[in-house]
Amino acid sequence: MAGNDMGYPERSLEPSKVVASAATGVIDHIERSGGDPEAILGKVGIRLDAVGNPNSEVNLSQYCELFHESARATGIDNFGLQFGQSFEPQKLGPIGYAAVSSPTLASAVFQMQKYFPAHQSLSHFGVIEEAGIYWLSYNIEDRRISNKRQDAELSLGMFANLFKRALGSGWSPLEVRFEHLEPDGAREHSSRFGAPVRFGRRTNAFAFRKEDLEAPMPDRDPFLFAIIEPILRARCSMHEGSKEFSDIVRDQIKLNLGDSAPTLDNIAKLFGISGGRLHRQLKSRGLSFNDILSAARKDLALHYMRNQDMPLTEIALCLGYSELSAFSRAFRAWTGVSPKKYRRGLSVGQ
Repeated sequence: MAGNDMGYPERSLEPSKVVASAATGVIDHIERSGGDPEAILGKVGIRLDAVGNPNSEVNLSQYCELFHESARATGIDNFGLQFGQSFEPQKLGPIGYAAVSSPTLASAVFQMQKYFPAHQSLSHFGVIEEAGIYWLSYNIEDRRISNKRQDAELSLGMFANLFKRALGSGWSPLEVRFEHLEPDGAREHSSRFGAPVRFGRRTNAFAFRKEDLEAPMPDRDPFLFAIIEPILRARCSMHEGSKEFSDIVRDQIKLNLGDSAPTLDNIAKLFGISGGRLHRQLKSRGLSFNDILSAARKDLALHYMRNQDMPLTEIALCLGYSELSAFSRAFRAWTGVSPKKYRRGLSVGQ
C-alpha cells in the first residue's frame, strides 16, 4: 500500500458512503426551486428510487454533487443552505431516530457522535470545547471530494434543527463557521442561522452554551431507541478500520489547535487514555506525535492561506504559534517558500 510523506498508509480507496435518507425531500425541493430532479439525478449518477431510502447508501461524492448540481441547475446558489433549514432530524434515518428518541439533547448529540460512522463514512462529527464555549463540528474528511460547500451548509442546518427540537424554534447558535470561503449572497446565511457567520475556518461548526445540552428531548422514547441502537451498532462495525489511526489523531489535533498547540497528553485525554499509552500506540505504528502535529498544522495552513482576507498573524495564532516568525519558518520548511510568496502565487493563479 502506498504511503504519504509521513510514512503511514493512506486511507482505504473504497468510496465514502452516506445513508440515502440524508437526501429525503430533495426531489420536492428541486421541483419547488424550478429544477428537473430526473435530469439532475441522472447527471450525478444517483438512482431516483435510492433517494430517501434509509436502508440503502449512496456514494458520498455523488451525494455532494447532487446538491452542487442542484444549485447550479436551479440558479439558487444557497440551495443547500435552504434545504437544510427545514430538514427534520428523524429524516436522517436510524441515526436521526436515535437522536430524537434520546432522553436529553446531550444524549442525542452523544449518540450521533458515537454512531456517525454508521451514517456517513470518512467524515467527522463531534463536540469540542474552546474557551468555555462548545462547538458542534462537522466535516467530510475524504480528500477526493471537492464540492463540499452545499453539503456543509445543509448539514449544519440539519444539526441546528436537532437543537431547536429540544430548545424551541427560537433557539439560534452563538456563531457559525464554515471551511469554504465566503460566497456571494452570504448575508442569507446569517439570516437563516440567526447568528454571525464566518468563512474560511478550520471546520464547519456552530457554537452553543453548555447548558443547552441539559434540555430534555420532547420525543424521548426508550423503546424506540432500544430498537434502533443495534442497527447502528451493526453498521458501525461494517465501517471499522476505514480510517487510519494517524488520521484520527491528526483530526483531533486540528480541532484543538488554537492559541497554543495541543500536547500529547491533551489529545490522549480526548481518547480517554494516558499520554504514555497514546505514545506507545503511535510508536507501535512507527508514528511520532510531533510529526502528526506538524502535518495537521500544514493542512490547516494551506487551507487558511486560500482566504486572502485572513492576516498571516491570525493564521499563525490559529495554528498555535505565539509568533509570526515561528509560523513563517515552519511554512518555509513545508513548502520551500515564505507565506507571503506562497500567497502571492495564489493571487496570480486566480
